[in-house]
Amino acid sequence: MQLLTGVVLSPVAAAVAPMTAEAKVPLLLDIAAAGAAIPRLSPYVVRISFTLWQQAYPIGKWASEQGWKTGYTAVSDFIPGHDSEAAFTKAFTDAGGKIIGAVRFPPTNPDFAPFVQRIKDAKPDVVFIFVPAGTQATAMMKAIKDLGLREAGINVTAPQDLLPDEELPRMGDTPVGLITSGTYSADAKRPANEAFLASWKREYGDKSIPDFFSVDAWDGMAAIYGLVKETKGNFTADQAVAFLSHWKDPNSPRGPIMIDPETRDIVQNVYIRRVEKQGEVLANVEIATIPMVKDPWKELNPLK
Repeated sequence: MQLLTGVVLSPVAAAVAPMTAEAKVPLLLDIAAAGAAIPRLSPYVVRISFTLWQQAYPIGKWASEQGWKTGYTAVSDFIPGHDSEAAFTKAFTDAGGKIIGAVRFPPTNPDFAPFVQRIKDAKPDVVFIFVPAGTQATAMMKAIKDLGLREAGINVTAPQDLLPDEELPRMGDTPVGLITSGTYSADAKRPANEAFLASWKREYGDKSIPDFFSVDAWDGMAAIYGLVKETKGNFTADQAVAFLSHWKDPNSPRGPIMIDPETRDIVQNVYIRRVEKQGEVLANVEIATIPMVKDPWKELNPLK
């Protein structure tokens, strides 16, 4: 075996990473596995996806800039939720905000209504939410609608997992106007994204919508192709890590990306996105760009 790739869940990646060091097999995290510390678990791990610190820290700063003084965090009780909670809290409180409540819910099959009611009763200016992208995101948006959280004057913000592009058609109009931070939106008008969308729809049909997982995997395969082309498919583990940890693409569908060779982690734009209705369709529209963000957790916690 020359190379491992993939991995969605951070706990799985955290379990696999030490074994890559024992076996000396490179692991390219190219779908999610967003726990900030994972590349430090093995010198053979390179990440091309994202970290939750990359998204939650900027949106915490953004929330404070809206004049919101009190915040509440509500996250799934596993690594990405913990990272999201810590990042938002750090940025929001450093800017003068106050966290008045925090809740963590089970990562599988939670009933969100009691948690949303608790948030509503606390009456924060803003609630930061992390749930895994997919059906849980839609279930959370249903609870927000059913309990009238936004109508109660509570602002909602989140990383991109709460409003993944492929789930928007199942959410009704509840998300309209919500602001999230993310590394990719299918609505982006970059030429590379338009080419990516054309390829995607040729393969999967006009009604299929790619999401941030899709583009992460696309970029992962681009990096692996570059490695194979450079080495003609004949590489050692150390050669693969050396190549991947210096890889860059100025024209990814998500914008310019590069791997920081010191951390073996992704550096990329983070976009502030607002959900807008375009005809009968909802879209995450990029309204601001924070260019080339390194993982803030590693910046705040350098190796000694």
